[in-house]
Amino acid sequence: MKTTISFKNRELAGIANTLGQFKLKGKASLGRSTLIRKLANKQEEYVADRVEIQQKYFEADEEGNLKTLDDGSEKLIPKPELADEKDPSKLGKDPEADLNSEMNELSDDLANIDFSEYSARFKGLKASLDDYPYELDKEDAIVYERVYDQLEQAFAKDSKEEQ
Repeated sequence: MKTTISFKNRELAGIANTLGQFKLKGKASLGRSTLIRKLANKQEEYVADRVEIQQKYFEADEEGNLKTLDDGSEKLIPKPELADEKDPSKLGKDPEADLNSEMNELSDDLANIDFSEYSARFKGLKASLDDYPYELDKEDAIVYERVYDQLEQAFAKDSKEEQ
């Protein structure tokens, strides 16, 4: 049985960073470490997909690395055919809108994380989050809610399928 949880690509780094600060031990800590590792792998895929989109709009070298302006600004160099006529260091209006649309769509896409083989660890993580004794606020509280809700849904669906 495949058990998965899903997060938006834009959430991956924040969840991994915040989750790493939670005080956990035993199986819960192992579950957290496994989840962070899986989030990091998904984050790498997300970054690679972002670069792939950017390569359609900006110049890249032979290895596929995006080129930047020599002025030290780290701004990407638009492909000449997509550059703004008045300011060639910027994308034209339509290409910029297309780029933003593609990047937003990618950011909103879901990263599905399979944790079937680590189910006991993730059950331990969920159990620790059930009774997490520390007060959380701001980003920590949001991450707690997102992770807990995903684990709760996954295990509820898993138990329904077993019946």
